[in-house]
Amino acid sequence: MNRRISNVTKILAGLSIALVVWMILGGSFNTYYLVWNLILAWAPMIFALIFRKNFKKQSYRSKNMIMLFSSFLWLFFFPNAVYLTTDYIHLSNDMFYYPNPNYKPYSGETRMLYNFDLLPWNNFFSITFGVLLGCALSVLSLYIFHKYIESKKGKGVGWMFVIAVHFLSGYAIYLGRFIRFNSWDVIFSPLTLIKFLLYNIDSVAVRFTLYFFVLSLFVYSIFYLFIYLAEADEKASENQSC
Repeated sequence: MNRRISNVTKILAGLSIALVVWMILGGSFNTYYLVWNLILAWAPMIFALIFRKNFKKQSYRSKNMIMLFSSFLWLFFFPNAVYLTTDYIHLSNDMFYYPNPNYKPYSGETRMLYNFDLLPWNNFFSITFGVLLGCALSVLSLYIFHKYIESKKGKGVGWMFVIAVHFLSGYAIYLGRFIRFNSWDVIFSPLTLIKFLLYNIDSVAVRFTLYFFVLSLFVYSIFYLFIYLAEADEKASENQSC
């Protein structure tokens, strides 16, 4: 498992670099903000790897401190990975198709004409690649903590942890996308953030928190099903070899 997580992380890093290089060399884009969002999406993955590296080691003086600190930073940055899904709203500025002025019923003309300029499609594909990478990073980093909790407390507690993380993440994504709070506001503007949290819980906040909660949990569940199938196939192969 250690080698697999390491290999998957390297592949995701390679794909992230490839996306950035493509955006630099591939023509016109309006999505350069993705580079920063992708960097933030990598933060929880890095802290999850630090956590995993330390809990696999033998006990030493600062082990618990490093694990606790890396866990806090992981949770702190985790919403940034799923947050990439909200970048699709920027596509509202792009035109992908438009009404055909020559269209008449039964004339053989199509009702709509597609825009084949590269800019809107570059924006679409770059955001899609970024979203897929962000989802993969969120799933892998959470999977590391999920399996750790499960090994210590059992499957039920493990899934309760997953649900709680996604719920907190859903609210954080709402704050980031609509209220425009940043992760570092917890450090640099804590009073402003606390004041907002105390006095601005309304139906809109609850609704979009639930939307993002369900979305992120759905993404994790889909990925987890594939992981489950892979583990089941591996166990079946081991049993056959015995």
